[in-house]
Amino acid sequence: MDFATPRVFATARNDPDEIDDTYGTKLEIKTYESRYNSHGSRVRLQAGTRRTELKLKEQDHESALVLTRFYGWDRELKYTDVEVKSPYMRAALRAVIKEYPGLTFKTGNIVLRDQPRCIFHYRNELREYGINLQDQLAAQHLLFMLNYMYNTLSSEISSYYAFMESQLTAPGIEYDHLWMAFRPGDLIYTLKDGIHRVLKLKSMERYWGGWILETEKIANDGTSFGYAEEEITIGWYDGYKPLKQLCAFPLQYHSQVEDISQALRARGKKYCKLHGVHPQYYSGSANSLCPFRGSFMKEYSYQSIIIKGRIIVDCTKFAQIRPSHKVKVSTDQAAKWRGDEESEGEGEEISTVRAAKWKEGEPPVLSGDELLICDNVIPGFSLSAKRWCFFELDYIQEFEYNTRAFESLVLAEEQKSMIHSLVKIHADERLQFDDHIQGKGKGMIFLLHGEPGVGKTLTAESIADYTKRPLYTVSSGDLGADAAATERALTDILELATSWNAIVLIDEADVFLEQRSHHDLQRNGLVSVFLRLLEYYEGIMFLTTNRIGSFDAAFKSRIHLAIKYPALSIASQRDLWMAFLNRPGWLDNTILDSLASEGLNGRQIKNIVRTASALALAAGRELHLKDIKMSLKAIKDFEQDFSEGKQDAEIEQHVSQGTAGYADSSGAEHRAKRQRQV
Repeated sequence: MDFATPRVFATARNDPDEIDDTYGTKLEIKTYESRYNSHGSRVRLQAGTRRTELKLKEQDHESALVLTRFYGWDRELKYTDVEVKSPYMRAALRAVIKEYPGLTFKTGNIVLRDQPRCIFHYRNELREYGINLQDQLAAQHLLFMLNYMYNTLSSEISSYYAFMESQLTAPGIEYDHLWMAFRPGDLIYTLKDGIHRVLKLKSMERYWGGWILETEKIANDGTSFGYAEEEITIGWYDGYKPLKQLCAFPLQYHSQVEDISQALRARGKKYCKLHGVHPQYYSGSANSLCPFRGSFMKEYSYQSIIIKGRIIVDCTKFAQIRPSHKVKVSTDQAAKWRGDEESEGEGEEISTVRAAKWKEGEPPVLSGDELLICDNVIPGFSLSAKRWCFFELDYIQEFEYNTRAFESLVLAEEQKSMIHSLVKIHADERLQFDDHIQGKGKGMIFLLHGEPGVGKTLTAESIADYTKRPLYTVSSGDLGADAAATERALTDILELATSWNAIVLIDEADVFLEQRSHHDLQRNGLVSVFLRLLEYYEGIMFLTTNRIGSFDAAFKSRIHLAIKYPALSIASQRDLWMAFLNRPGWLDNTILDSLASEGLNGRQIKNIVRTASALALAAGRELHLKDIKMSLKAIKDFEQDFSEGKQDAEIEQHVSQGTAGYADSSGAEHRAKRQRQV
């Protein structure tokens, strides 16, 4: 087989190894064996001899290659080393192979352990290197090294060409020879949970559990971009197997390599763009960090959950709060990307990343292949699940704020104007009033009170969209039942909200605002903690409640603007019916007046229309008035049952308190009323 075509070529022999003109210039392989003697010491003898008469240096001084077989105590061969002494071979390896796992080409000796994998993987490049040479002696040395590789791997190479380059079968290879298809530095494709991924191969070794691929990706640890390592295991299989059927294989063998490369480059650009704090929308599965540590686990475990809603992408905050789960990147590489370190050798490439174009706090400028290996997940916080998660970039979308929701809010224009103005100028430096105590009283607290379903929560949601800020909604269940837990949880929430410039909404805040008493010390502790944290909060907060009459008096001085939401007027109900129904053809003023006269709140109207729409969709037709009436009847029946149940509960309470006369009269009246209804 013709492995290389030596030609006449000229080369400047300026290799530092060429101090001695005879060193490594003889085209031969000198073979040695290293064994343990009877004294327990290793001795190195030339193969086929029992003793040495010359010094080791003199024995192989001129040999181009020196092979040494190392045997263990059991006299079994453990490994083989081949020392490349030829200055021509070393020059070729250094010129063609920049780096290879386990080898150093910069200085010193080049020693190949066991199979000459690096020569095989770069055989084509070495051949091209030889074609462009003109020194006959150097060409002969290069050809000698290639021949050594082919002779050593003769059976493996026969299998490789039979399966990898055959026109009759798809590219594949036997399990024992799998390393031949994976060259360090190759882009490796893998598909996990339907997500396309590409990583860069660093090394590949065989262990009892299978072939272990050491790969790397570009990731952001919250401070710097760098290379992060990741392992992939290819388990054992019998006989020939196409590469496409493996859990990971070189990207070049994928049938849709161009389409996948284009999609992953776009994803890599998105990953770099999301450096910093970014409110986004997410729809899909995510790996969530469980909120509590397991009893037998030191770290937070992962849980796959479905997220559909707004998220905050923030690598830096995630690294601060969950440092044990942040991605580990090469700090040396990050420093090189920033340009903090100079190249160690003249002409040496620090990295293919454009180091000079990366400033601290900004993403680096990446090339096409570097974009391919950007991480496919990014850490962030789900505002709906209240969990830190790793989000798939494929499921992240730009969030579109509904700035028209605030304009259509059923609220007096004066009140809407006040809310908008106070929120808008909150961060304006021209309006900075501080307390005598620094950092106190800088927040903006809104209290929205009134009957249920009249737009209190919608006001906070719409003002957040109108000002294009995230909304962090909190319920009493998120804060805990005792003062200590409430303080820890609320402190963390307010810190995150301040960091993200978010608006905080504490919905149904009655439990934290209720009047303190001499008898309930636990509730007093909750209220006191809440009062203190409100005093020092510097952001914007909305509180909603249905029970303003039970408020603690101390909250009055903490509220900047309180807005009462009365029951919806007939006109407001008409507007809501028209908005939710989207003006169907059968909707006229008579029907609108009839629906508005029912005295429903906004949430009830929305629920009726939603239920009616579901009925129409199930029937395979458009929405009709009868669907609305059916849903309306269900709501009214529930209201009646709820009212009667409440009366029954009051009667039972009075009976338990011993007010029998009241119970008898109320019970008789209630029973008579129900009989009349029947």
